[in-house]
Amino acid sequence: MLVVEALLRAWRVNDPAWRLRLRLVPVAVPILLVPSFFAFAPWRTSARFASASALFAGERWNLLRVGPAGAGDLVLVLAAGLGAWLFLRDALPPLVDRLRQGPEAAAAAWPAPPALRLVVEREARRLAVPPPAIRAVASRWPTFFAEGYGPGELVVSSPALEALSPVELEAAVAHELAHLRYGDPRWGYALIAVRAVNFFNPALHWAARAVVDEIERRADEAVVEAGHPPDALASAILKLFDRSHPEPPASGPLLERLARHVGRVGVERRRERLVVTAPRTLSHGWLRLALVCGGLTAMLYFVV
Repeated sequence: MLVVEALLRAWRVNDPAWRLRLRLVPVAVPILLVPSFFAFAPWRTSARFASASALFAGERWNLLRVGPAGAGDLVLVLAAGLGAWLFLRDALPPLVDRLRQGPEAAAAAWPAPPALRLVVEREARRLAVPPPAIRAVASRWPTFFAEGYGPGELVVSSPALEALSPVELEAAVAHELAHLRYGDPRWGYALIAVRAVNFFNPALHWAARAVVDEIERRADEAVVEAGHPPDALASAILKLFDRSHPEPPASGPLLERLARHVGRVGVERRRERLVVTAPRTLSHGWLRLALVCGGLTAMLYFVV
């Protein structure tokens, strides 16, 4: 992941499609390669390969003792714990939200305002997508996201609509419709499945988060290209984040305060990107992508 991040900066990649492709490499390549190595390169598991060719072998690090445990085993345990925490922190809140939206929440749901339907239909025409259904949910937190396939569904809550001005609402609706145009909900489902299988891998979780960031960036740029003021979308993003993620008290858990800070920094970066234009072309994009995949493949081959 660090290599991809360095290349994105060195190559000054600003095209959303190419940024997303390169970000997917550290997520997809290990998932595809590790089983292939076991099937087509079984000699990698031999003691001879580990001692003579491997760049990282756990038994070597275990020669360094940290108390009763080897350094290699200790690093793996700590990494697995961090990976599990990153996964649960991202996966549990949406799950809890869904469980709360049970029969009582459905009964308390309210009809979508006609004015919102008009906004959705107008933005759907502007982005050339079928207008999605609207599902209004009863929640005390701002809820504003798109899900499903095809036309999909726009899920909103009353606090979200109350927080946004008319211009901000139009930009937010366009953002969610852009997600539906690109099929982003399916990417979200796939990433959650990959992260669940690899819950012990913190590097993969960070790479998956970077992919989500690029997906959001692509939708942001689609909104600006559709003619919406960048400031309106930036303001809507900031309002929804702040009201959905209230700042924890100074005496609260350090990890929670750190996670909120990291999320807030990410939102600020999105705001900055919206008002800064940069060249979007990437010459020899497929060749560069192939080089990144080849380099990662070579590196993983020598890791045992």
